[in-house]
Amino acid sequence: MEFSQLDFIEIRNWILLVVGLIGIVITLRTFRNSTKRRKIDNTYKTLEFLRDHIGIGEINKFIELFQANNEISGVKYNEFRFEDGQTDTIENMFSEGGCGNGEIHNMIELFNLISPTLQKLETKIIWYEYGQIMIKIHSWTKYLQGLEPKDKRKSFYSDFNSYMDKNWKKMLNEPTKTYIYAE
Repeated sequence: MEFSQLDFIEIRNWILLVVGLIGIVITLRTFRNSTKRRKIDNTYKTLEFLRDHIGIGEINKFIELFQANNEISGVKYNEFRFEDGQTDTIENMFSEGGCGNGEIHNMIELFNLISPTLQKLETKIIWYEYGQIMIKIHSWTKYLQGLEPKDKRKSFYSDFNSYMDKNWKKMLNEPTKTYIYAE
């Protein structure tokens, strides 16, 4: 039995097809893995950026305000009652000399800045580090946004609030670092 020139060409074409398909599969897997790796690298760069800009002072101010705004202890939703007897409201938190003292405003600005890119990152890693802070700050900013009449409502940290509105329910079941417990 002899192979004809046509049989040899057909076998060669089948071999090229198989080798080509294997090459495509390897290329696609490599691309997918490098995309995942870039996503994780970008997440850790973003996390480092946040850690560089959210220091101990900001975390301590959040803890103080979280405790002062604890509804379990009888404080109104929009009120802060501090251990020294001083009271303030969410409405005054961002004003000059308000109880937020600028630290909370800076954190919200940072979260607002990164919010458009969070869908492109491994959000669970950032959520683990800052989830409790993000959820409480979101409740404060939504409260302030709700005070504006609907026809005059401007975007108050719109990127952050938009991201949190879409994602907070599914993120609640994810693990997060606990900075403070409600007492």
